[in-house]
Amino acid sequence: MARTVRDELLTALDDLDEDGFKRFCAKIRDWKIETGYRKIPKSKLEKTKTVDVVDLILSRYTNSYGPELTVDVLDAIEEKDVVLNLKKALEKVKGFSWRKKPEEKPPSTSEASSSSAPNPQEKHFVDKHRRKLIANCPLVAPILDGLKSEDLLTDEQYDTIRAEKTPQDKMRKLYEFIKGWSASSKQTLYEILKEVNGPLIENLEQP
Repeated sequence: MARTVRDELLTALDDLDEDGFKRFCAKIRDWKIETGYRKIPKSKLEKTKTVDVVDLILSRYTNSYGPELTVDVLDAIEEKDVVLNLKKALEKVKGFSWRKKPEEKPPSTSEASSSSAPNPQEKHFVDKHRRKLIANCPLVAPILDGLKSEDLLTDEQYDTIRAEKTPQDKMRKLYEFIKGWSASSKQTLYEILKEVNGPLIENLEQP
């Protein structure tokens, strides 16, 4: 039977010793993930097996980005031999090809001083549209479930929000907890909101 991407990723992670596998899980958890993808929650990488990690990588990052991410993380933890073997093996998998990464253009002087430059004062989408999101999110349970699966809400916070009576009260309570969140955590909330209530988010994004 022909080998698959999953087979080769599993072989690569099985080639790691116990310490190497732990380092891989720790590094991929903290890795800067491309826009459009979400990090694997820490809880899902604790006390897990190689087969579970491979399945998480492919379900989160697909057969395209997943292998590239795996190679990058293995390279970062100095598993050079495993990286070399994995690259060779993947190139023999029928239908597999490495992604063509988009070229990153350096910003011009004018761009660097205008909109493309990071603006620490700029509000995140979920802060900017707080009032409308509180008023117009009728389905709060899927949002909370998504945040809980990403380890962004504790059990106590999750239960506290769920105990509120109306969707508006639940969203208002949620906002009490996200005040101190980082930009990446708020971005995860944004992505979950887009999954649960896409039309609302698209409407709010209109200029």
